[in-house]
This record gives sequence, C-alpha cells and structure tokens, in this order.
Amino acid sequence: MFRGVMLWAGAVVVAPFLGFTGYTLGRARRAPRPGAEVVVVLGCRLRGDRVSPMLARRLDRALEVIRDERGRRPLVVVSGGQSGRDTVPEAMAMADYLVAHTIPATGIVAENRSRNTEENLRFTAEELDSLGIDSRTARVTVVTSDFHVLRTQRLARRLGLRAEVTGARTTRLLTRKSFAREFVAVLVSLGRNG
Repeated sequence: MFRGVMLWAGAVVVAPFLGFTGYTLGRARRAPRPGAEVVVVLGCRLRGDRVSPMLARRLDRALEVIRDERGRRPLVVVSGGQSGRDTVPEAMAMADYLVAHTIPATGIVAENRSRNTEENLRFTAEELDSLGIDSRTARVTVVTSDFHVLRTQRLARRLGLRAEVTGARTTRLLTRKSFAREFVAVLVSLGRNG
C-alpha cells in the first residue's frame, strides 16, 4: 500500500516536471524571428568582476542572435544590478564582455538597478522609454538561460512587452538543479498570480 502511494506521488511530480523540461527546452532552442530592434540580456551572478560561465553562455547566445540579424545592429540592453558579493554591477561586466566581442559600446545600454527577472524587464522597459523607444511596441528579443525561458516570457507578457525569449544552453552539471529550481519557481508564481 505505502509503496503504491509513493509510486503514485512520484508520478504526480515527475510527469509534470518532465513535461515542463521538454516544453521549456523546445521553446528555448527555437531561433527568434529576425527583425529585433532590441536584444536584452538578463544578468546572473558574477565571479568577482567578471562574467560567470552561465552568464558568458547568455552573452554568447546574444551574440548569435545579433549575428542572425544580418547586418542590422539592434540596440543591446544588458540588465543586472550588483549583489552583495559582486564587486561591480552585472551590467558593467556584461557590457565589457560584449565590447571585447566586437559590439560597440555606443550600441549597449547598461541597466544596473535590477535584482530579479521582473526588475530586469521593468527597468529595461523604463530605459527604452527614456531613450524614445516605445517598450510596448518595440520588437525585443530577451536572452536568458534555457531553463528560465518560460517564466521570463510570462513576465514579459504580463508587463506588456512585445518580446520573444530565447535561451542559452545550461551546462550538463547544472541542468537538473536549474530546471528543478525553475519548475518550483513557476509553480509558485502560478499559485500567486492564478
């Protein structure tokens, strides 16, 4: 009896988790449509004053998206504030990385106040509006990690942004942990917002 209940309980958790993971990976791997006016890269933890491997993957994915624009140069917004452990804001380290990889500094806007994904998107919209770019109508591609695509898309939609979200691959070592944590975060956000 107990074993049957445990198997049933495991199936109730594992099946939705596997569905979430498969659907998320499918959405994350899809190439965004060309024509983005703005490419937004969401920050994550640094290593001192340098980008972490996960953040480098996001930035490299953004470089791929920009290359796919075939000569058009969308504005790039790097979004991330400074945590207590970082020596510089994430946005500053991200901008330095992109400049070192051929993106002109004049084509980068650093949003350095945000501490979470919702703030990344909200403060980025404010930055765009202050530059005369209507954040609600501009074609935006948001780059994050693959496990983070669905929640980011949901937040962008809720904030009224016309955004596509694409994901950078997560290293194999972090895949299970990252997807499990994100699965719980999505469930919690669905519970809060209905």
